[in-house]
Amino acid sequence: MPKRRKGGHEAGLELESGGMMRWLLTYADLITLLLATFVILFATATQSKAIVEEIKAQIRAVFGPIQGNTAILPSQSSNAGENYKIIPGEPREGGPVGGPIKPKLNPLGDMEKGIVHALQPQLGANKVFIRKEARGLVISLLTDKVLFDIGDYHLKPEGKELLDKIAPILKKDASKKIAVEGYTDDLSVHTGRLPSNWELSALRATAVVRYLVSEKGLDPSRFSAAGYGEYQPLVPNISEANRRLNRRVDIVIMNLD
Repeated sequence: MPKRRKGGHEAGLELESGGMMRWLLTYADLITLLLATFVILFATATQSKAIVEEIKAQIRAVFGPIQGNTAILPSQSSNAGENYKIIPGEPREGGPVGGPIKPKLNPLGDMEKGIVHALQPQLGANKVFIRKEARGLVISLLTDKVLFDIGDYHLKPEGKELLDKIAPILKKDASKKIAVEGYTDDLSVHTGRLPSNWELSALRATAVVRYLVSEKGLDPSRFSAAGYGEYQPLVPNISEANRRLNRRVDIVIMNLD
């Protein structure tokens, strides 16, 4: 009896069957991934902190940390100006009806109370705000007609007098690092000398550092200077009163106990 040659109709059926099986495996993997995605979305929608933390831990265990970021699924933005919520039906603070939004002040310790006492006139005139953060004590100096003229980065005489009061406080503990940070509102610079708010905020920060180092004799190795432009507002830029609070230079005494 002659042997049946391989190939032909039966071989075609075998090849087709093998291809169909591979397709079904891929389809099954896709359905599994979609199911896992919907389970994660449903779990996060419950807003249960325990479940969300467990999901984050499982993702870290599988994928590890994301390059350039210290957390997966961050719980909150670092930009304070993006976290304010307006309740429907209430006056919008800082808008046409409400008054300006005040920065939130945390309870102060003994050293901070001394700073408050030294700067009391400026605090009462809403020229200075002091708050305590995890990184240290923040002294916010409003720039409008206090430290600088609008759109300028040269220290005014009143600004120098204010820094004269702050300098002895900064000298009390030479171990503390000091960060000086410049901020602006969301309005563009209207002078031809500066291309953007980045330059304006950075130059204002360095002007404060230069004065404290050159004129008041503070150790330059303790200082750093940075400009953040309009991208980290203290309060939302929804009115001129709020924009005035965002035009500031922050002196941060780092790592207070």
